[in-house]
Amino acid sequence: MNSQHKYSIVNPYTKEIVDNVYINTENEINNLLELSYKTKCKLSSIERANILKKTAKTLEQQKDDIAIIITKESGLCIKQSLYEVNRAINCFNQSAIQAELIEKIDLSKDFASSDSYGLPKLTVISEPWDLIIGITPFNHPLNMVAHKVGPAIASCTTMVIKPSEKTPLTALYLIDMLTKNGLPPNMVNIITGIPPQKIVEQLVTFPKLDIVTFTGSVEVGKYIARKMVNNGNELKKFIPELGDNSAFVVLNDADISIATRIALSAFDNSGQRCTSIKRILLQNDIADEFIEQFIELTKRLKYGDPMDKDIDIGCVINENAAVLIQERVNRAIEEGGRLIYGNIRNGALYCPTIIDNVRPSSELVVKETFGPVAPIIRIKDVYEAIKIIKSDNFRLAGAIATKNRQKAMELQNSICVGQFSWNGPPSYRTEEAPFGGFADSGNGEKEGIVMSVRAMRRIRTFYEHITIKE
Repeated sequence: MNSQHKYSIVNPYTKEIVDNVYINTENEINNLLELSYKTKCKLSSIERANILKKTAKTLEQQKDDIAIIITKESGLCIKQSLYEVNRAINCFNQSAIQAELIEKIDLSKDFASSDSYGLPKLTVISEPWDLIIGITPFNHPLNMVAHKVGPAIASCTTMVIKPSEKTPLTALYLIDMLTKNGLPPNMVNIITGIPPQKIVEQLVTFPKLDIVTFTGSVEVGKYIARKMVNNGNELKKFIPELGDNSAFVVLNDADISIATRIALSAFDNSGQRCTSIKRILLQNDIADEFIEQFIELTKRLKYGDPMDKDIDIGCVINENAAVLIQERVNRAIEEGGRLIYGNIRNGALYCPTIIDNVRPSSELVVKETFGPVAPIIRIKDVYEAIKIIKSDNFRLAGAIATKNRQKAMELQNSICVGQFSWNGPPSYRTEEAPFGGFADSGNGEKEGIVMSVRAMRRIRTFYEHITIKE
């Protein structure tokens, strides 16, 4: 293979080349799209379920090897990479369950009353679409791919998957694993290469696609939507799971020890999770006590070499991302914020950082800051929290710490996010549950294994009008 048709994947921490990845040409991409569209899966639901179960088992057996690949290409600490493999295992097991169930969705019903045409019998037909395009981000190199590919296989629909150009190695490993476990050729084809914008445009404007499922930034999501409209694909299904600016509200009556442990989730995955806490809204009376305990917990976190099993926080995706995070923190300080812990950067490594008295209008908390930062905004009451949260257009996740369930319900009903936690982190989710946001976080279409599998099936109805003999 010509080295000119490859590009390098660089370890964010060591800056060493991990591997070189093939760049698909425009013609190759088009051929793969055509092959995928023409491929009709002949596997039964049981056969598809068995492939998914075997893949889950293989992931379990090769867990350490896969986690190392994730860490090398993304800079995430090995603890988080192992967690991600476990999520993918759950994803494939749940997809297997749905594969066995999906064809039972077909329903037949005899109407009780007749009409002038006879006695109608209704059959609801559930069948796979012809082609799905899946596009995934860098922050979960395995899990995001698994959450698109697993449901596609379960639904019996072919997919062309484009992983992030920053972290394609894990996706390539996974697709190879699926093939070795019996997945037929062209049922899932993978596209790799650069520049990403050109590849994405070619994928989402392919006229024969049925669904585009995308996880990534608001900017790219809106770009995809525009390209689909401008190229005649505006009526095709678009399932975007975009960014967020998740708020964690802590009221005066909260259990501080619980609330501070929840707040630590701001640093999970190096803060690179769409549902990570991006701002902590503290009611004034408990703010100082909360901050004191939160600093002590944060100090216990270890950051550094992502391959070290004792490390809690590895790198962000690259040095440019770390520089942007630090610039936003510094601007928040210039605006009157008080740095109380952290703000140390070394290349792509950025330590857990806490900053108090952040202005609600600061770029640090208005935009999605994708890194291990816990900005604190002080509030008078839950109504001020609602006003601050509703001042932006992200609506994916949120959380509150309080002993008052009524206040929790009032907040979640007022801000209307896709998922909300009472006395728990906004990032908590199960594989079966619907997942997705509104406004700048999504269009209301839901992910989660159950909803994804159903979204990847086409529904038709067939009426049989049976003549009634007199």
